[in-house]
This record gives sequence, structure tokens and C-alpha cells, in this order.
Amino acid sequence: MVNKIFNLCCAILYQNMSISLTHKYSELYPSKTLENYVASYFEARNESDKPQEITICPDAYFKLIIQVLDGKIAAYFLTGLWAKEIDIVVQPGIITYGIRFKVIAPEYILRREIKSILNSVEQLKTEYFDIDKIAFTTFPKIVEQFESIIAKRLPREEEIKSNRLRLSQFLYSQYEDIKAGEVASQIYWSQREINRYLNKYIGVSLKKYLNIQKCYRAYFQIRDGEFFPEKGFFDQAHFIREVKKHTGKTPSQLYKGQNDQFIQLKNMKHK
Repeated sequence: MVNKIFNLCCAILYQNMSISLTHKYSELYPSKTLENYVASYFEARNESDKPQEITICPDAYFKLIIQVLDGKIAAYFLTGLWAKEIDIVVQPGIITYGIRFKVIAPEYILRREIKSILNSVEQLKTEYFDIDKIAFTTFPKIVEQFESIIAKRLPREEEIKSNRLRLSQFLYSQYEDIKAGEVASQIYWSQREINRYLNKYIGVSLKKYLNIQKCYRAYFQIRDGEFFPEKGFFDQAHFIREVKKHTGKTPSQLYKGQNDQFIQLKNMKHK
């Protein structure tokens, strides 16, 4: 069933990917008000007349995805957090719009857990998030509508716990290797409580989440043809093993396939 959804919906995790003439990708970032909850918004267009097989690697975000064909919503779904690679078929003519969410968004924006769809997806009714009211015009105009919808769902400032904000701010401001215990000490929230929180909402521990982040950030190095880890891995064998666990491929295989099977790697951006 899940594979059928992937093939129908085309581009589940289309972040930062396409560079070919027939696959066009655009990305915009959230306003300051929403930056603790949203990583980015993206638009991906498959302008080819043929399907394309692509492998998508975990990136430590979960997504709200809208598929549009001929100006109408063809599919609408929520992904959980991905801890492993996924093979998808990108169908021709589909425009994919997506919102990449950070770890505290389930509690404060979605107001639900997503642990039940870890490594999976959930189809949604278009009334959810008022997606049925969006006018699919230009990408910047669509993002304005996304921002308005999300801002309306944000709780009052006094209802947002400061330890959640510190967690989000710290996780996405660090590009160096960091251990779970260091996160806890830096944000003044115990590792046990952070684990309980993340397991409740997204279905993984802090250590597991950091490992997904670490491998995602290693893709920047792999993209540039560097296959020996700078930080965060014991040695090259550990680096290869961890990358393969999350992507199904070795670093050199990812590098060789970045213009074809792994084209997501080519346009990745630090943010």
C-alpha cells in the first residue's frame, strides 16, 4: 500500500533535488516568526513526459506534501520522519509543493504526533490545514498562503514552552558533531525528558535523531567527492557503515549517482 502511495504521489521528499532541464526545483525560507517550526518550503516540477526513478535520503525533517496536476490537487499527504532511504517514481506533469517541518512542529503546528507514520506516509483530506482554500498560482504567492495558515495555528507565546524552543534553535544551528548529552546540557533540559518528548511526537530518541542529522550533513561532503569523514565518525569504515545504513548506498555510490538516481544531493543547501 505504501509503495502505491509513493508511485501515485510522485515526489514525497523532493527537497533540494532536481537540476535537470525537465525537473525544476525552487526553495523559500520561512519568516522569522515561524523559523523554529519550519525549515523551508519547496516547489518541484517534473516537466518530463516520462517517469523517473529516484532514491531519496533521510534529512531529519518531516513534510506536508501537496501534489498538483493541471491546477488541481492530485494527492495530499503527510510524511513521518525518515530514518532510511526510499525509492520513488516521479510521474510526469506533477508539481509538488511541500513544507519541511522541524521537530517541535508536531506539538505546536500540527497538534498531533507523527510517530505512527515513522518511515511512512498518511493521506490527508484537503480540508486539513485549509489546503483546499489555497490558490495555486506562483510559488511565492503559495508560500505566503502557507505562512498565513501556519501562523494562525501557532499558539499564544505564553503557551509555548521555552525548552521546546531551545531544542529547535539548538538542533538546527549546529553543524558540528554533537552528542545527546551535550544537547541536554546546552539547552538545560534533561536527556531523558528530551528522549521522552521526541519519542512521543516523532518516534525516535535524541541520539537517533542526531545520527540522522549527522548523516544528512555528511552528504554535503560526499557531494563534493570527499569520502573521509571530517567529524562525528570513528573512522572511514564507521562513516561508510552509517551512511549506508541510512541511504542504502556507500558514499562513493551516492556521489556517482547524484546527477541521476540521487539528484537530491546536487542542490542541497546549508540552512
